[in-house]
Amino acid sequence: MAAGDTAAGTAADTAVGTAGDTGGTSAAIAAAAAERMTFFSDAVVAIAITLLAIELPVPDGATSTELWHSLTEHSFEYLAFLISFVVIATHWRGHHRVFRWVRTLDSPVIQLNFGWLLLIVINPFLTRVLTEGEMNFLRFALYAVAQALQACLFAVMIEVIRRREWFDPAMPPGLAHRSSIRLLIGSSGFLLSLPFFPLIGQWAFAVWAGVPIVMGAVLRRTGLLATA
Repeated sequence: MAAGDTAAGTAADTAVGTAGDTGGTSAAIAAAAAERMTFFSDAVVAIAITLLAIELPVPDGATSTELWHSLTEHSFEYLAFLISFVVIATHWRGHHRVFRWVRTLDSPVIQLNFGWLLLIVINPFLTRVLTEGEMNFLRFALYAVAQALQACLFAVMIEVIRRREWFDPAMPPGLAHRSSIRLLIGSSGFLLSLPFFPLIGQWAFAVWAGVPIVMGAVLRRTGLLATA
């Protein structure tokens, strides 16, 4: 009788151990898949930033005066490059801040991430549209709306992951919430710049930075957005 109980207990322990190993393996595979998506996203962002630099016009001139004149002629292209560099870097920073805590992904989240990457990839093209020819509202709006859409898309992605409880338990409390707020603030900056363009022209670029700075400061002061 004792031998039978021992055998039964051993079989049960083996079954539990096997189930535990299977669960651990599945979790490890899911985490590896999420990590691969993060690495892939990082690579796409790096390529997009590189393409920005490739599109920069090269100044020419036989003398220092001619070279300087050529540089000033292309000053708006260089400014647009710096703006797009900061914009892409800001998008990546938010993605990096959140995705390092993601434990698993599914097809809908992957599709959302690919949509986010699509908007990253077309940034060099939109920058070119912004700088080619005479500046007008449509050129400005295409760029601004694309950035606002990208920020909102990532906010949706964060909410989907949060509801499915796919963030690592060690994730700092409130990080997902704060990231979503920052994304919505940034999106509002791009959208609010649209009615300013007919009034102040290219100075509407300042709204892209001004609105997040002001709204962020107000929300931090009121305690709605933590500084962490």
